[in-house]
Amino acid sequence: MAGRTSAPSFFSFARTALNLQSAAIFLLIFVVVLKLFRRPKNLPPGPWRWPFLGNFVALTRSKKHTHEVLAEWARQYGSIMSVSLRPAGDPAIVVSDIGIAKELLSRQWEHHVERSWSPLTPKIADVRGSFVWDKGERAKEQRRFGLGAFRKMGVGKKSLEHRINEEARYLVESIEAEKNRPFDPNLPIHKAVSNIICSISFGSRFDYDDPKFKNLLDSMRVVFENEGISSWANTFSFLYHTPFLAKLRECVRFVKEYIETVVQDHQDSYDENDFRDIIDIHIADIKGKEQIGSRVATGPAPTITHQHIWRGIMDLFAAGTDTTSNTLLWLISFVLKYPEVQEKIQQEISEVVGSNRQPSCEDRPSMPYTNAVINEVQRLRPVGIMALPYETTEEFQLKGYTIPKGRKVFINLWAMMNDPKVWDRPEEFNPGRFLSEDGKTVIQHETFIPFSTGRRSCLGEGLAKTELFLFATNLFQRFTFMLPPGASKPELKGILHLTFVPEPFKVRAIKR
Repeated sequence: MAGRTSAPSFFSFARTALNLQSAAIFLLIFVVVLKLFRRPKNLPPGPWRWPFLGNFVALTRSKKHTHEVLAEWARQYGSIMSVSLRPAGDPAIVVSDIGIAKELLSRQWEHHVERSWSPLTPKIADVRGSFVWDKGERAKEQRRFGLGAFRKMGVGKKSLEHRINEEARYLVESIEAEKNRPFDPNLPIHKAVSNIICSISFGSRFDYDDPKFKNLLDSMRVVFENEGISSWANTFSFLYHTPFLAKLRECVRFVKEYIETVVQDHQDSYDENDFRDIIDIHIADIKGKEQIGSRVATGPAPTITHQHIWRGIMDLFAAGTDTTSNTLLWLISFVLKYPEVQEKIQQEISEVVGSNRQPSCEDRPSMPYTNAVINEVQRLRPVGIMALPYETTEEFQLKGYTIPKGRKVFINLWAMMNDPKVWDRPEEFNPGRFLSEDGKTVIQHETFIPFSTGRRSCLGEGLAKTELFLFATNLFQRFTFMLPPGASKPELKGILHLTFVPEPFKVRAIKR
């Protein structure tokens, strides 16, 4: 009996499976056809897209980085094009022209284009309070606050210069301890730059061997790597609450709890007459708005509360640590490949600064070659190769094309700063392109925009420029960087995370 009933059961199961498979295929075809019929007319041109997969396969199979492939496509399809960066997504708008980018991000377009975020970002944390990801009036409020807070913390003043030079001394001591042995420069440089953000945000710095400091930086690194445009965690963000991304969730939890503990300590010891750092300034800002709201019955409640401060602080680490430290690492990588450049930098330092004092911001106008080298490193290897994404808030016309509502917009900074129509032999490392004919003046290029452009350009640009100059000149004043015995010169290919970082390398720092 059992044998006679098993056959119908099997065939019944097979028919059910086939029906489900047919239904799935029909649904997929229906979705594809629906998308084809609903595709807006007059979109910017772009490469052919697979149904459902879009251009995702072409981008992932290429041996080149995403920004390089997009730059090649832009030369074929135009400086404004449509590209499907992820499966099942609508085509994004990719801009590779400085004029279009400036127009799109100008104030006259602010009602058409707003900050967007990656699929993973809101899963990691609430974007309220974010200096980077927040939208609308809250974003404007946070930007105004951030610019004011940076001014109060000494950005552009001598007090910040002293703070950076003090940290540079700790960095030099850390490197001296290697005693000419090969070492990974990422660790001490990342700690030094992070300590500037710590001192501005928390009111104090960490010792380089502090285990809590190490845990904080390691956790931040995991978060930033996974937020990158090409990370698989972003592509498959629905896996955030699965075991596959358990480490990422744990790192987010650690960062959040640590910063919230520091915020609570600041609230308990807050003194309105003594602002120690950005957290104190944040607390004062919130208290001031609460007082205004209590005096005016119809006044709005503060949109940023104590619970949101931690998100802004994490953004400061992302924008102020990863970018600057990786630019310094790129700089060392380039001088390892081009040692004659290092010699010229050191010669300029010897002539302008000497060896008996630390460099200062007042030395910058007298050191055009050093500034030109930093600029050329940022042009060839901008750490923010694709400006953070935007999203259209309504349909509009741009350069004769229809840009639909709800589309992601990406600005390919790398393409603009490596455009052969603008830059002579852009693939070559040539600091001289930023110097006047007599070599005494740094030339400003309209398409040199390593900190992006428009109303949402990098909030910490002034801080980053000061750090880059002072850390770089302190390092080259005290050391000559050399390859370890038998090591090949760096290929300068890089790895794409949230920022564009050099591949890990080791170096010897010979004391001068």
